[in-house]
Amino acid sequence: MERRQINPVAYPNITGLWGFVRSLSALLQPASAPLPDSEEDLNWMDASLDDAYAGRSTNTLYRLFESVKKHHPNSQIVSLDDLCFDLSGFFASKNATEDVLIGAQFPKQHVMLTRSEKVRNGRNFDRIHHEEETYQCAQLERSLRNGVFEVDYESTHFNIYQFHWTDFHTAMRAIYLVFDGEDLTAGTKLVQDVYDWMENLKDEIWVFDQGWRKDKDMYHVVQSADWKRIVLEADMLHNLRRDTSVFFDSEDAYKSLNVAWKRGILLIGSPGNGKTEAIKAIIKDASVPCLYVKSFKSPRGPEFGIRAIFKKARQSAPCILVLEDLDSLLEPMTRSFFLNELDGLESNHGILTVATTNHPENIDQAILNRPSRFDTKYVFDLPSPYLRQKYINMWLLKLESLGIGVNGDQYASREIFGEELSLRTEGWSFAYLKELFVSFQLSRAALRSTGVAAGDTTQEIFQHVETLGKQVAMGGSASAGEPDIALSDASLRTMRMAHMGR
Repeated sequence: MERRQINPVAYPNITGLWGFVRSLSALLQPASAPLPDSEEDLNWMDASLDDAYAGRSTNTLYRLFESVKKHHPNSQIVSLDDLCFDLSGFFASKNATEDVLIGAQFPKQHVMLTRSEKVRNGRNFDRIHHEEETYQCAQLERSLRNGVFEVDYESTHFNIYQFHWTDFHTAMRAIYLVFDGEDLTAGTKLVQDVYDWMENLKDEIWVFDQGWRKDKDMYHVVQSADWKRIVLEADMLHNLRRDTSVFFDSEDAYKSLNVAWKRGILLIGSPGNGKTEAIKAIIKDASVPCLYVKSFKSPRGPEFGIRAIFKKARQSAPCILVLEDLDSLLEPMTRSFFLNELDGLESNHGILTVATTNHPENIDQAILNRPSRFDTKYVFDLPSPYLRQKYINMWLLKLESLGIGVNGDQYASREIFGEELSLRTEGWSFAYLKELFVSFQLSRAALRSTGVAAGDTTQEIFQHVETLGKQVAMGGSASAGEPDIALSDASLRTMRMAHMGR
């Protein structure tokens, strides 16, 4: 695909506000226009940008628009101030898949380098690493912070200006699409196409982290989920799948009862007992969009972030809204705002909110126990001996598929060894059990690389049990020193009994 080489204006070293203003003045020259011959020709732009960036302007957006308009008096201009408007992502997707983008290149002006999200996403969501997982070196992505670039889109040539600044500690952004034409049709069409692209998911999941974005890597992580590999009590597993699948087929039932078609499910339990794996399976099975929230923070504060999250959920409904680690997302100052969005006057019609927490004691009782917020709660306890043995047998079968059998003389069968191993791992979470087998395989691979013959499989595994058991014991001691949680043991038992009897 042919790319147009534009004539970028170099972004000089900036010393002080005046240097910054003069630099932006240079950036506002169109790529094809020469610099003015006289210094007086820049006075109007210097003054407007000086006022805007020094805070003397009462309307920075207007002053910047006025500056651009004065420099392009005969052109059409479409302006936006949407922090989430993903123009660069849209152009990148078109460049990769369709022959409608003739050329797009960011000039070397005020360009920022950031670590690629593609390296981080899988780790953030899939906290327990897969043994077959491979890691990439950190990649850097370039993005234009302040400047201008050119692009031809659907037979129209655009000069696109972009600026970022701060007003009263609030992040601001301005985009100006400058083009020739009889009216605003071409610019409006480009804006509409970007928003349409932003709304449509193609093997992606919506993720909120300082703003909404589409995430392909998280989507592929979710595709590895399988209910068959999630080890829970049969009734709990059945009820969890039912509650998250039947909801979207029950709109008429909610209407007949004259109640709002919304639901909240809270997964409670210490880390490593299957909450995240259950979330992944729920998302994979869903026939509706999923919105995953990493943080309530946004460039305009957490209240703005919460508002943007629920606004997007209402626009996407019916949908699943996932709030993982709810106790860490909430802060005292945002509690009331969150409650109003979750269960206030605005309709959350068609939204299934699924949240997890490792520390229910840190969640306000108004959120934890009031009906219509989180109506259903599932407790993910440490696995029972039966569940530990079931999980262990899954791993022993996997080892056999890799050619590593239970070859010790002490145990007559894999099942007998699995039973003994489950007894020796009392108090272990699924995460520690997984680590047991991963560490065993890594040590086997290390021995194999040095030419050392493998020993008794059972004894090697028991050695790893002894090593990891010390970590489990240390974790238990730390937990023992924590204050009593607000959600009492009696309450947890009531929840378990209620779900088992549903």
